[in-house]
Amino acid sequence: MKKLIMFLGGLVLIALIIAMLFLTSAIYDSAKTSSISTYFFQRNLRSVERTGAPETPSQIGETAMREMLIKKYVNEYFYAIPDVEDIAKRTMRSSTLASMSTAEVFKNWAATTAEEIQKLAEEKKMRMVEIDGEIFKPADSDYWVVPYALYTWDTPNDMNAVPTITHGTLLMDVFYAPGTRETIDVGHFLKHSYNRFESGYDPAIIFRFGVMNVENITND
Repeated sequence: MKKLIMFLGGLVLIALIIAMLFLTSAIYDSAKTSSISTYFFQRNLRSVERTGAPETPSQIGETAMREMLIKKYVNEYFYAIPDVEDIAKRTMRSSTLASMSTAEVFKNWAATTAEEIQKLAEEKKMRMVEIDGEIFKPADSDYWVVPYALYTWDTPNDMNAVPTITHGTLLMDVFYAPGTRETIDVGHFLKHSYNRFESGYDPAIIFRFGVMNVENITND
């Protein structure tokens, strides 16, 4: 009798286990209920910084394209990160700034602002650049007026650090024409240089843009 009761109890236990497995599989059927959703995180809250289809040069327009290249140049001119190798590459004749400048402009930058950036890098400081107003060209002038703000963090790895903010203005004698440089094989450049991270090339240099003279006026 005892063995019969144990046998029947075992059958009931097996039946309960099978029922529980069936119920669990019905609720957590991963093959039917799981899915993968892809999300693109916006770089910035502003609509101009959101991910979208690339625009053609004609859609961007000459004015916007020139301003984009000016902003790129100003960033290359001032930014600093705590990496001495970065500024060492930027002072080479093959650098982005050198390709977008006349020899004299680049020489003056290397003897002044680049030395300041070198010091910031050695001291493990970081500096970011922001255009601080409208970029415009007075009617009686050959120079574009570019107001900027520099944000410098003196202490690394300190989330509570507040940057020192300084303001200034660049007066830039700029050459710009639509299209890309005839001296550069754009297709070859984009395929074999730009897509290689270690090459350090920047797509900004393919455009017909150059800075022939620069005057830096500091406000602070």
